[in-house]
Amino acid sequence: MNDSLSRRRFLAALGASSLAPGVATAQGFYSRAVPAGSAELWQWTRAQMVLDPALTWLDTAGFGPTLRAAMVQEYRSREQQSLDFQSFEATQLDPARLRTKLIALAGLLGTTAEDLVFTSGTREGLSLVAQGLDLQPGDEVLTTEHEHPAAIYPWLLEARRRGITVRQLPQTGIPRAPAAIVEQFAAALSEKTRVMAFSHVQYTDGTLMPVMELCALARPRNIFTVVDGAQAPGLIDFRVSALGCDAYATCCHKWLNAPYGTGAVYLSPTARARLQPMVVDGPTGWDTQDRFGTPLAAGSSVLPAAQAKFGALTRFNAPQLAGLSVALEFHQATSRPRISTRLLELSAYLKARLASLPGVELLSPAHPALATGIVSFRASGRDHAELVSTLASEDRVIVSHVSHGASFDAIRAGAHVYNQRAEIDKLVNSVRA
Repeated sequence: MNDSLSRRRFLAALGASSLAPGVATAQGFYSRAVPAGSAELWQWTRAQMVLDPALTWLDTAGFGPTLRAAMVQEYRSREQQSLDFQSFEATQLDPARLRTKLIALAGLLGTTAEDLVFTSGTREGLSLVAQGLDLQPGDEVLTTEHEHPAAIYPWLLEARRRGITVRQLPQTGIPRAPAAIVEQFAAALSEKTRVMAFSHVQYTDGTLMPVMELCALARPRNIFTVVDGAQAPGLIDFRVSALGCDAYATCCHKWLNAPYGTGAVYLSPTARARLQPMVVDGPTGWDTQDRFGTPLAAGSSVLPAAQAKFGALTRFNAPQLAGLSVALEFHQATSRPRISTRLLELSAYLKARLASLPGVELLSPAHPALATGIVSFRASGRDHAELVSTLASEDRVIVSHVSHGASFDAIRAGAHVYNQRAEIDKLVNSVRA
């Protein structure tokens, strides 16, 4: 192997000396290795990320820098894959090992391994639901105008293919309170509504949607609920099992800082029974016999139920999943409630600083039940795309321009635990300048 591509050089480029204890033995993070004091803890978290120190990265809502330890673990898995593919398949994709990985993710999300399927991200999970659900011409999907393109376009494609109707509820101004959101959905329901699709945290303005209340609204009407959870894990502390939804799709490369291309979809037992898989390479979970007519034995699959039926593509994500395991350990060891509290503190500081700027209008909710660590704002008289580009090129401050239809155009910022108040000050001062 060329020396420039050797493991030693690769690990050196990643800054292996600053990795968490235990990485050399393919382990991850443990509570005893995490600093106890807040000041030391948040500085320590910054050192765990693969992130250009010259950048002020405030766009985790778009992409979260990958943990160094997770990246090393992914590399080692890919190295094994190339060195000995048969051994790699037998170990990394062994059903028992996959089950262990699903159990770890289920522990963080607050559900069971039986209900989870590994995916490449939220987009795949949402498409799996839209394509696999048994909808008929005239059936209605009720959603909002603030959904991410990856969340709305699978339904629009099915509308063209199958003749279903997609209704997008408008959002007039900043959401006032959770009850107002629920009331808008309730008023829009009809006898044709078969699906309610909405975000857990809206990517446009960071609104924390009242998921439990919306699912409770849908359940007695036998309406299937699909939640876009791309922004939630790692940003807020919650349990999927407490939400009451039928399906919940998420990714792990934002606020969880796992390798790019990792994610999962939660499917309740009722949802698993209704959905047909999108990609298959066998009959498990959707047929009673194999291609030769041989009946399948009951309980023949050793994989958890959802993964067995819907997880045909998981084999392509095995190296990333090795890194995901490390990222999950990091978040559990750092303490999810502590992370959520830190993000709300940084968000409140950012809002207070932005509110002091003339011509700046906050577009994210002020209601505490709707607020998250994502903050969107408008700068009067400025082209937001140009301003975001200038912030990046001149000040190395990275935020996003969110252009979402005719009614919403904003700058979106989101501080993660590795950010400091000084970086928020830099953003505010750059906008002021």
